[in-house]
Amino acid sequence: MDEGETLMQQLDPKDESKLFLWRDFVSHHRIKDDCVPLFQLEGRRVETTPFGRDNRPVLKRSGPMEDLMRKLGRDLIEEHRQSNIQHDGILYMMLTQRSTGVIPLYIGKAELFGKGDRNLSVNISDLDRGKGKFGRWGYNYAYHLGDLSAVTCPGHSTSKKTKKYESWRNKLFSVDGQCVTSKIDILFWATNWGEGSQSIWRQYGHTKLAFEEYLLIGVASDVFPDDLLNHEGRNR
Repeated sequence: MDEGETLMQQLDPKDESKLFLWRDFVSHHRIKDDCVPLFQLEGRRVETTPFGRDNRPVLKRSGPMEDLMRKLGRDLIEEHRQSNIQHDGILYMMLTQRSTGVIPLYIGKAELFGKGDRNLSVNISDLDRGKGKFGRWGYNYAYHLGDLSAVTCPGHSTSKKTKKYESWRNKLFSVDGQCVTSKIDILFWATNWGEGSQSIWRQYGHTKLAFEEYLLIGVASDVFPDDLLNHEGRNR
């Protein structure tokens, strides 16, 4: 019996249709083919880079991940500059792969507009040349890699350490002093989400970015409850 058959047997019968939805979404968006490494690795060791005025070590994004996000961000910046808005922002996924296919680890979004009157979000504008916010994957605190680094690397204040990112660290890494080793292949996929983007719920038609994130987390939490690191939006 292969892993795919095992996964089907483990699912509640009503969840099998959700697995088909998931696989269809993954296939349509070419997630398996288009994903890139999230971290810069030497073997399986995750490299770090100094950041901030205190030169604290942070887990380093891979070059392909940075290139992908900057391309998406710059396309959105240009849409906003020309007042020709085609997308709501960036839909992203941290994932791994097994013989069963793409396994979601975290699903999220970076919306085009900020809190003002259709102003460009700093999460998007930072993708032009910045490092700290980077479409939610920045090295600043209150961003994914800043907070994950706080619980993984030395030199961070205990006040910056959170239970959420401790669960990320425990899922993703083995830590021995300053040596951080990936337990699994940690990959990343992202796309600009707009009117022409195919939802995981095809019959519904076009979905806005925030709703699509909600749908994906709900389906993934049913099919991959032991893998998904999202705490909010889960269906269980």
